[in-house]
Amino acid sequence: MVAEAGEPRREEVTDRRSAVFLVHLPFVATAGLATVGLTVYDHAMVVGAAYVAGVVVLVVALALTLLVPWQRLGRRAELVVPLLDLLATALFVASDAPVSLLAVFPVLWLAQRQGTLGVGLAVASAFVVTWLPTALTGAAVTQTQVARVALVPVVLAAVALSVGGIQRRSDARTLLMRRQGEVLRRAAAELGSERRLLEAVLGTAGAGILVIDAEGRLVLVNRLVTEVTHGILRPGLRIDDLPPDRSVAPEGVAVEDGPLHRAVRGEELDSEVGWFDLPVGRMALRASVVQLDHADPHTGGRLAVVTFENLTEQLTALELKEDFVAAASHELRTPLTSIVGHLELAGDAPDVPPAVARHVDVAARNADRLLTLVGDLLTAAAARGGDLALTRTAVDLAAVVDEAVAAICPVAGAAGLRVGWTPPAGAAPVLGDAVALRQVVDNVLDNAVKYSDAGGTVEVLLRAGSGRSGDGDVVLLVRDEGVGIAPEDVEQVFTRFYRARAVRHGSRHGTGLGLHICRQVVEAHGGTIDLESVPGRGTTVRVHLPLAGAAAVEPTTTRDAGTDAAGTDAEGTDAEGTDAAGTGTTGVGA
Repeated sequence: MVAEAGEPRREEVTDRRSAVFLVHLPFVATAGLATVGLTVYDHAMVVGAAYVAGVVVLVVALALTLLVPWQRLGRRAELVVPLLDLLATALFVASDAPVSLLAVFPVLWLAQRQGTLGVGLAVASAFVVTWLPTALTGAAVTQTQVARVALVPVVLAAVALSVGGIQRRSDARTLLMRRQGEVLRRAAAELGSERRLLEAVLGTAGAGILVIDAEGRLVLVNRLVTEVTHGILRPGLRIDDLPPDRSVAPEGVAVEDGPLHRAVRGEELDSEVGWFDLPVGRMALRASVVQLDHADPHTGGRLAVVTFENLTEQLTALELKEDFVAAASHELRTPLTSIVGHLELAGDAPDVPPAVARHVDVAARNADRLLTLVGDLLTAAAARGGDLALTRTAVDLAAVVDEAVAAICPVAGAAGLRVGWTPPAGAAPVLGDAVALRQVVDNVLDNAVKYSDAGGTVEVLLRAGSGRSGDGDVVLLVRDEGVGIAPEDVEQVFTRFYRARAVRHGSRHGTGLGLHICRQVVEAHGGTIDLESVPGRGTTVRVHLPLAGAAAVEPTTTRDAGTDAAGTDAEGTDAEGTDAAGTGTTGVGA
């Protein structure tokens, strides 16, 4: 590729007059040295008319390089200088001086600086300089002149063609690099613009955002993080350089287990909530970490994106609500206990008419239901605050389940359900709180009955560990044939106040606390609770509790609870279909 006339070259960043002079200088210096040598070798040749004319032409060319304002003229204007140099060389050769090789300088100039036109002029001039003097004199070429008139022009032409080709490739590379440089400049400008846009977007984000490299250095910190930390977290800071009292870690969590240090270790977090002591004050934050492999533009290493969402207002409001519920529940329990007691006394009075006794019985059962609900609220509040008080003793879980089954049988029979209870062959000892464990069994059984349809079966199984390695649990299994739970609700049913969408507006009532309380109590005993469910086919709840040391407890005989339930009068329920056993807890289908 040939550079077009007027297209800037590398020397145009300086004074072109100096550039032309410097390009011409080697020819002038060599011609001067040749003249001095010829003066010593053959004085008569130097003072000849042709040689003197060549010197004059050389001086004129030198003067032009110094006096002409080349930077104001086009690139083709420079042709005059190398052409004058070629004319001077031709005059020197016409005087029979052996200096034809001086033509190599203007030939190189033409081939290098004037593109294709210069190469053509250089090739033509190489032959003119060597052949024109001989042609003008008409003299025969002597043996000593053969090299000059035959070999020199061929060599000069080859040089011109080679230099021209090299220059074209150089010009092509220069032009390509210039274009690539322009592309890179535009890309850099676009990246700068995108970075400013990204910083602006991150600056207006409602969450704190940090980017940390694999070495633990902060790469990017948005405005919100800077504000809440008073500038402590800033780009370039290493996480390990943070003082312990300024580390970003939740209260009660070691510094090295905070979200920033875990992000550096390559861990990912998904919405972990905690309270943080920050320079602006105490804040509740939800921390998340996402790892991006090969994302560092400098090292190609890993980057971690950490986000902090401010939940202070929400958690503060939630705490106020929980405190209110706990306080209200505590205040309600005393009068409700009194109401239940007086209703029982009224129901036991011998002179109460039968119609009044039935009304008192309905009121007593509903008062019991309210008392159970208040108890669940207080238990949930205590579990949330870590104040769940347990009185641990040796408890035979088989006896606890047997009592709970006996209590649920009348309710199940009234609903047209059969309860099958299969106790273990021996005792099922656990170390725990008998009242709290009874609450767990009551809630699970109540759920199974509440969310089953008439004609179904609720199966209750209890298995104690065999004593083998890895088989040290007591397992309670409650299986029903009820409405079941949708897959998207299974993971949520243990959440406080959660009820499945399928039953939220149905006729089966509940608070969404039952299974939540079950999980809190079971986990407080070192056990686990989980469930499996198929919509329309039923639900299976499993409770695992650690097996305590073997205790001598009389085995419980197997009872077909459905037989007991079948003989129960259906008038044991009130007009709303409520019951006294575990009422108000979250159903299995909730």
